[in-house]
Amino acid sequence: MSARVSGAIRFECAGSEEWDAYGRRWTGEVKVAVRSTDMAELIIYGKGSCMNAVVGRYMNGQYICISDLDTGCPLSRLTDTFWNRERISGHMPEVDAITIAYALKAVSEYLGGGWL
Repeated sequence: MSARVSGAIRFECAGSEEWDAYGRRWTGEVKVAVRSTDMAELIIYGKGSCMNAVVGRYMNGQYICISDLDTGCPLSRLTDTFWNRERISGHMPEVDAITIAYALKAVSEYLGGGWL
């Protein structure tokens, strides 16, 4: 069973010190397009990018798939911005990886930690 969720969740992103010595911040937005017990389809906006992602659960944990960028990888807890950014940044520009990591945290906090 899946449900469509309207509206957007706003969140703030911060560049890591190694990547951004000036400590820049930017606002992002994430929409939960479809949600079920084992996955969610997200539309993530930030710093001029728009990325469609599928986040789900499998036998070894959680994963993200961003088919528009031909990429995917395992995730830590959705609130772990450092680890998730590190994993995702191996597949895309750092700024987009940071935006996605903070979007995952915002969605987890908004929907409750046990939703996925």
